[in-house]
Amino acid sequence: MRWLRSLMFLFAALLAAPVHAEPEYSIKAGYILLFTRYVEWPSSAFATPTAPIVICVLGADPFGTVLDETMAGQESQQRPLSVRRVSDAEDAENCHVVFIATSPNGQPMSERTTQWLQLLAHHPVLIITEHLAALDRGAMLSFVSEFEGGQARIRFEASLPPMHRAGLTASSQMLIAARKVHRRRLPGDEEPQ
Repeated sequence: MRWLRSLMFLFAALLAAPVHAEPEYSIKAGYILLFTRYVEWPSSAFATPTAPIVICVLGADPFGTVLDETMAGQESQQRPLSVRRVSDAEDAENCHVVFIATSPNGQPMSERTTQWLQLLAHHPVLIITEHLAALDRGAMLSFVSEFEGGQARIRFEASLPPMHRAGLTASSQMLIAARKVHRRRLPGDEEPQ
């Protein structure tokens, strides 16, 4: 069963539907659901053994109802999934997954996003962005659009040092599906013992 789930993740990640065939944020919502199944949080991140995995959109919400519809009735790691919208990093500290959308009109990553990343850095929160540059500032996963044969596909890259700092662990099955896994420590990360 575990082997089959790993194969399903790899299939979903490597052969994600072309962006023109499905809305971009439907694909990203599907990835987020998969991430909740392949990332482990410390037990201290949950108030009770049956507490939900809380998925939050911080700031602008590009999903509309798609994220809620994707998570409705789903479970990950024997926990229900809950979706919330939050407007500041303090509210996001109580989330398990935080998605931060790209800046409008493809602008460079905003100072506000940088501040949010700094504020969430030491919390057991899986931070997902749409800015590759955010992986150097504390984000753990970033969506990437690849163009192949005239079609755009959604992939992701992962950064392990901020995950480890936050006490999170990503399964090898998930990391195999990443376009790239960043292992370089960020400024302020401690040397391994």
